[in-house]
Amino acid sequence: MLFVYHRWTRPTILFALTTICLIICINLASVTARLIILAVILILLYNLVIESWVALAFIAPGKRKKELIAPGWSSQFHNCETIIHTMSYFDNEIRPLAIIIHGWRSGASSMQGRAEHYIRLGFHVIIFELPGHGKSESISKWTAGHASTTFNDFFDRLDDWFDLRLVNNVYLHGHSMGGFVLLRFDRLKSKGENRIKGYILESPMTCYSMIFEESLQTLKIPKYAVNAFWRRLSRHFNQINPRIADVTDLSEVDTPKWGLIRNNCIVVQAEQDDRLGLDHYYRLIEHQQNVTNYIFEHHLVTSLSHAGARQNTIRDALIESWLDSVKDHSDSA
Repeated sequence: MLFVYHRWTRPTILFALTTICLIICINLASVTARLIILAVILILLYNLVIESWVALAFIAPGKRKKELIAPGWSSQFHNCETIIHTMSYFDNEIRPLAIIIHGWRSGASSMQGRAEHYIRLGFHVIIFELPGHGKSESISKWTAGHASTTFNDFFDRLDDWFDLRLVNNVYLHGHSMGGFVLLRFDRLKSKGENRIKGYILESPMTCYSMIFEESLQTLKIPKYAVNAFWRRLSRHFNQINPRIADVTDLSEVDTPKWGLIRNNCIVVQAEQDDRLGLDHYYRLIEHQQNVTNYIFEHHLVTSLSHAGARQNTIRDALIESWLDSVKDHSDSA
């Protein structure tokens, strides 16, 4: 398990073995033996470089956002695949529930404005902090696959931690990486899925291949090494995520193969998205609009930014209007 979940274990071992082989090589008198050891050193160096790239690709979230502290909010920890922290706002009335998943390097405090909008609309609210974020358990090799199965565990056990007798419907709101997690979750969901009435995806990530291309540039990986890097990276992903079918091709971590929403859905996209751009949005819309029998809307919002948009009246109004449409559709069904 140490080899699988700690990203610098393999590079460290390979570096140690390479150093030992160098020392042995220096002290060998036989030319033949030296050539054999040099061949071993070259193999070790090749694997050391690849494994170091992989370790750098599995970046951890880093600095955590400050804790959400406000009247009426409750903090709770949940023993899922990873220990997860949530902030929740419930009263004793029967209401719909909004579960919000934040984006990369974000946290519950960044979702407070969105959450308060749902509260004003008469919702209970849960903010789910992703592994390695907020007060959730740290994780060395972060993947969206692990985050998705962890959220699936959490959702399956909602009634262990919350009084669902007070909940009549559930809506899921994912921002950025949170949207990517929800796209996969819609494929994984099982227990309680009939409660879900719709998904709100806000400036969602939808294609890992685009992030992979960024990693190639950031790590300065030469073209001749890209295939070797991807094979090793996908092998690590598959080892970390045994509950997800093995990934062998980049298309499997992109929409639509990664996931689509087979439910009512609204996509609210920052038109000036300085983090993901609009390619993720257009890729999702291309495929999501082919899912029939559900209410689907998508909107580009000029005044909405990717990060820091805790308050945005246009986003909130679009979501509120869509919620009314879903309710009217459900009432007439």
